[in-house]
Amino acid sequence: MSKIWNQKQIKDHEEAAQKLGLVKDDVKEFLSAHKNVSESEVLIFIKKRYRAHGLINDDKKEFAIVAFRENTSAVHYFPKKKGLLLKNNSLILLDIWARLDKKNTPYADMTWMFYFLPKQKISKNSVGRIPKDIEKKWQILRDARDTAVETIKKFLTKNSLPRGLDIDRASHDFLGEKSFGENIKHTVGHSLGFDHPHGTLPGINWREYRTLSKNIGYTIEPGMYFEKKFGLRTEIDFYISKENKVIVTTPVQENIDLI
Repeated sequence: MSKIWNQKQIKDHEEAAQKLGLVKDDVKEFLSAHKNVSESEVLIFIKKRYRAHGLINDDKKEFAIVAFRENTSAVHYFPKKKGLLLKNNSLILLDIWARLDKKNTPYADMTWMFYFLPKQKISKNSVGRIPKDIEKKWQILRDARDTAVETIKKFLTKNSLPRGLDIDRASHDFLGEKSFGENIKHTVGHSLGFDHPHGTLPGINWREYRTLSKNIGYTIEPGMYFEKKFGLRTEIDFYISKENKVIVTTPVQENIDLI
């Protein structure tokens, strides 16, 4: 298999990324209609929605992350038995990854945050509806994600490619300057694979001195985790085109979605 994705594989990835956005919307609608649903029940729903949208996940057990409230503080959380039940004032982390149900197609991978409110408190504007502490930290994390993207663009304007550590350092230095360095529990991103969301090519981490490649999919997914309280993560996919453009393929979250 070629290390560099061909145009068909790029299009397959872009289609999978957009379909993950539809799965995310499906999950939001499902949660809105099913108070007291368990984390495990949402996972079962996700598997069905993958199938409905023509997506597949090669792992039969760990194919998505659904975490409510304090479980969002675990980086890779998979519930035992049913897990927590959804209730009012719940922070929700959704991490989904899948590929088109065809041979030789690359994965897409995205993370989205929701906040479940009592029905009478729901409005289009999240400001003042989500706890201020969570809202403030989310805005900082979102800016750390955008800092990573802007770092890549700056390199490309100079006709050079960034190393994985350049991107990781920019995003994590931003969080460190905001006094959240100790809340970083994983690297900023990774390459995308064909039989697993984590590819085998150079990723985006502090040890990676090799440069990113064009026409290869990567994630940017900074996170902050506060033990036994809550965690936040934002994740997008992108690739660098032959024309030195950053092409973001997944939906990009600006504010925590209210349910």
